[in-house]
Amino acid sequence: MSSNENKQAPKRWLTIEEVENEYGFNRKTQERFRHLKLIPFSKVGNKIRYDRLELDKWLEDNKQA
Repeated sequence: MSSNENKQAPKRWLTIEEVENEYGFNRKTQERFRHLKLIPFSKVGNKIRYDRLELDKWLEDNKQA
């Protein structure tokens, strides 16, 4: 088995904790960004989820030169 077969695609829907670990936005920052409608997110029931594709696009669109 090659090493490519062991690799998995990154998880698409991220929790608050995963965004904190992978992107470095702590819980308070995420909460503030959501309240101000600055960051794309989905809410199902009482659970917040971030779409990795939308989050990456949002970061790219808001990149400072």
